[in-house]
Amino acid sequence: RMDTTLSNMKEKVNNAQCALPLFTCLHVKPDVSELMFADWVEFSPYEIGMAKYGTFMSPDLFGSKFFMGTVVKKYAENPLHFLMGVWGSAFSILFNRVLGVSNSQNKGPTMEEELENIRLRHLVSNDSSDSEDESQHPKGTEGAAAKRERLQESSQESSQESSQESWVQRMLMALVGDSALFNTREGRAGKVHNFMLGLNLNSCYPLSPLAELLTQESLEEEEPAAVADPDEFERIYEPLDVKSKKIHIVDSGLTFNLPYPLILRPQRGVDLIISFDFSARPSDSSPPFKEILLAEKWAKMNKLPFPKIDPNVFDREGMKECYVFKPKDTSSEKDCPTIIHFVLANIDFRKYKAPGVPRETQEEKDFADFDIFDDPDTPFSTFNFQYPNEAFKRLHDLMEFNTLNNMDVIKEAMMESIEYRKQNPSRCSVSLSSVEARRFFNKSNLN
Repeated sequence: RMDTTLSNMKEKVNNAQCALPLFTCLHVKPDVSELMFADWVEFSPYEIGMAKYGTFMSPDLFGSKFFMGTVVKKYAENPLHFLMGVWGSAFSILFNRVLGVSNSQNKGPTMEEELENIRLRHLVSNDSSDSEDESQHPKGTEGAAAKRERLQESSQESSQESSQESWVQRMLMALVGDSALFNTREGRAGKVHNFMLGLNLNSCYPLSPLAELLTQESLEEEEPAAVADPDEFERIYEPLDVKSKKIHIVDSGLTFNLPYPLILRPQRGVDLIISFDFSARPSDSSPPFKEILLAEKWAKMNKLPFPKIDPNVFDREGMKECYVFKPKDTSSEKDCPTIIHFVLANIDFRKYKAPGVPRETQEEKDFADFDIFDDPDTPFSTFNFQYPNEAFKRLHDLMEFNTLNNMDVIKEAMMESIEYRKQNPSRCSVSLSSVEARRFFNKSNLN
């Protein structure tokens, strides 16, 4: 397994025996928040690249040295576990914190809160050089010594917590606690050779090649309201630095935790999206639309079709297992997909063990009687790396039930999509001659 690569997955999907897997990460810039600037990087068994620039390569070339679009030094393909580490690198940001957490009752902000704070500040240090030995601590983070001191104070307050610390935690802390690696840029973000080094970028962005020309006047129109931060997506029109020898790649969840940018590419012709949002919320009763609202804003800024997300539906209909967002007028909202948005919610599952089959025994009722985000023990925390059997089964059975409980909703949406495709058989067929240049301006340079 350690030698498995992304390319190896081809044999599992080449005859459509399995669904085509698509993975994501972000290209980020030094000293710029991921909410302000991030380029989405797409991974599949067949190619890796960034649709924003129309640059793709076969997976075995990712990480090799390029210059002006040509491979100048080829390296062995990155193992799958390296890519998985990049796709889920949000955990590495809090690595020292993960090692020090003995149980869920430690004082201080939760790890979900720390991750949210990280999304609002830059991840990588303000160092644009390509030096391999960087030792500066990132702004707003603790050094290893401070971490250990805080952990030691915590252990003195509670001998019980200290006794519960696992042998694995102690061993890992001994191995990496004094290492500068986890306080450097390389320790926080993946770093690979820039495959766009030396290229001459123009202002034609093929995410939506048939979108209208974006002019200065259109930039002055009213922008979508801020969802998480006033500066979110402020610099997404900026290009990648083609002079940098290496680029940084991080977990795409650091900008928003739904991978819509990959499937919104109009060349894919997606009519129906069934999404499952497992993002943390402050409580079970909190509105579950933050991530999809960010996705909607990103889509609008990139002139991609996206249904209107009305957060007021929560006030009208309350918490539901899934919400359906569809174009109001298919004639004017051409090629806009329908979205069935499943959220983490324990509603009917408390009463029914299967759709229409009520729970009878007390054991069955107790099994389903649980909160997801309101539980003080936080058994379903994003940062729990080991789930007890009961917690895993509860979460698994809950989402299986919620999906089956809404099969009628899914089937109805599928039928509507089929009917729409019958009436509009020609999807977005793109040729180079029909591509209209899309010019994005950096607003700071418009005046």
